[in-house]
Formats: sequence, structure tokens, C-alpha cells
Amino acid sequence: MRRCLPVLFLLLSLPGCVWGPGIGLDGFSSQGRRKVSMQTVENRLFPHRPGLEYELTQRLKEEIATDRRLVLSDAGADVRLKVSLIRFSEPNLVEDLSTGEPAEILLKATAQVEASGDAFVNGVVKRKVTVSTSYAPGLGDSRREGLDRLWRDLAREILDVAADEEWSSP
Repeated sequence: MRRCLPVLFLLLSLPGCVWGPGIGLDGFSSQGRRKVSMQTVENRLFPHRPGLEYELTQRLKEEIATDRRLVLSDAGADVRLKVSLIRFSEPNLVEDLSTGEPAEILLKATAQVEASGDAFVNGVVKRKVTVSTSYAPGLGDSRREGLDRLWRDLAREILDVAADEEWSSP
């Protein structure tokens, strides 16, 4: 224990490594971050594709947890986020001429985002956000990996709506 005390003292004396109310173990303050509340993403796809809304909801929560601008909160949220998945497509881009199997498949999704709260001009911001990616089964890239990329990119775009200072300035 005696050998650890100098190291512990050194770590606690480094700038940015102070712990206290509102300070996380990573040394960053949770103060100044926008508190965001959200519910499960609404699935408004036609034709209906059940389950995709849950994948996007989970990815949104994961991205909020790692975003330094936002924190997920039920009580006293600065931003109320309502997200609806309105388009999803998965067309073949390229087919293997010898087998007729898809060689590359496009994944494209659009979400309607409504961010509301006192921080926004007129109290609300509405945006449509569209992202796309592709996957190539013949190269070992799975549909699951493609969907993971799609939800990650879409979640990040959605969170930009909630965190964008320009949209919320008076």
C-alpha cells in the first residue's frame, strides 16, 4: 500500500483528474451536457419491417452513452427526442454474374427526428435524416455488420440534431 500512495497522489494531482460532484471518473464534467429523454423509436415503415425500431433505439442509447455532448435522462431533460423510422430499403447493387447471387447490397434508412425543448428556437426542430451503407457477402461482410454500421451512422446523425448549437441558439 505504501508503494501505491505516491502513484495515487500523482494521479490525483494531475490537471483534469479531479473527482467531485458532476465529475466522472474520466475527468470530464457531466455539467454542460444536454440531458436527453427519448422513447422507443416509432416504426412507420411501409411495408412494415418489425424489429428494426428496437435495433435503432438500442444503438441511439449506446451512442448517447459515448457522446460527450449529451446524457440520457428521464427527469429534467433539456431535449425531448422523438424519432420515427420512416424508410428502409435493401436493394442489390451488384450481382455475381456466375452465380446470380447478390455481391453487394445497399442499406438505406431515413428517420424523422423531432427535438423539442426550451433550448430550441420556437421550441422544436424537425429534420429528416437519411444514411446509407452497403455490405458485400462475397467478401465476408455480413448483413449484421452492415446493419450495425447503418444504425451507428443514423444514430450519430440523429444525435447531431439534439446537440446542434446553431439550431438551438435564439
